[in-house]
Amino acid sequence: MNRAQKSDAARLLLAAARERFSVAAIDLLLPEQGRLTEWQRLTASTLLGQLVRAIEDALRGALADRFAEHEALHAALTSAHVAIAQPLLERANVLRDDDLGNVLVRRVEEHRFYKANADSAKEDLVVELVRDADGRVASEAMALLIARSRRFDRFQEPVMAETELPAELQHRLVWMVAAALRQYMVQRHGIAPGAADTAIAAVAGAMIAGYDEGDSLEARALRLARHLHQAGRLADALLQRTLEEGGLPLFVAGLALRCGLDYQAAWEVLSDPRGRGPALLLRVAGVERPIAAAILLVLNERGRLFSGAAADAAAEQLDLFDETDESAAHEVLQLWQVDPGYRAAITRLSTRARHGGVG
Repeated sequence: MNRAQKSDAARLLLAAARERFSVAAIDLLLPEQGRLTEWQRLTASTLLGQLVRAIEDALRGALADRFAEHEALHAALTSAHVAIAQPLLERANVLRDDDLGNVLVRRVEEHRFYKANADSAKEDLVVELVRDADGRVASEAMALLIARSRRFDRFQEPVMAETELPAELQHRLVWMVAAALRQYMVQRHGIAPGAADTAIAAVAGAMIAGYDEGDSLEARALRLARHLHQAGRLADALLQRTLEEGGLPLFVAGLALRCGLDYQAAWEVLSDPRGRGPALLLRVAGVERPIAAAILLVLNERGRLFSGAAADAAAEQLDLFDETDESAAHEVLQLWQVDPGYRAAITRLSTRARHGGVG
């Protein structure tokens, strides 16, 4: 293998990381291909239903006000027991979206890590940081704590609202739900297409305009990690403790900052199904070997990001960590420091080549 082939390891790593989410989206997170358990598959499906219903309910409430004089339509829109958009979207297969699959897989993994520490009587790091002497850290820790509380119900089961999504994905999903509602209004209730379009464009546009991606848990985790990093406190031990306490979002955010990546990029590399990504991230982040070993073990014991026995998988990853110098790891991760659109284009081309297209 020549140097050019070796240096393109980044493309292969990117394609492998994205392929898992693509398969998960296409097959609704099937365990054998997405490496998820039946519980995880059902959890992801439940989260997807919650997400679509949250957007649908918001749109239906606003549309019901605009069509109050149409009694049958108004009754349908205000009926909590009648699903309108989701069945239409499922039949059209438009929910099989790579980016949406990515978010669902991440939420399922996050919940798995969180549950592993849910019964601990010890105060976790985020709660501790709420009382931090640094006012900025304390404020962001409180915001993160509030954002985290929105992700679980009173039984500590995961819930999902549209505030969980990246802005571009939220916009796309809002318009898909809006289009399904339009179809229902026009075909089932005889609403004039122009009247439906005007009303739907107004309420969906208002929903999109009022969306704040900065209120998501990932964004809050990044802000807290950034303050800690600026204060020189984003240490190896803090990353280890965060992960051991089930705080996957803050762990990913901290690792992203130390590697010079955005949150999504760090998550993709961490999720490499062949298990190489974590070792590369830890090497680029400059994590000391003993803590790197502990982190790799926790990743394999608590998550299902990788296949195989936890101890064996962690040992293999630690070997890769030992064998890879920092400059080589940096070279591979350079692809994740470019525009996400460019990475997506490389992924599509690589996927097409693997399935018999132009290579």
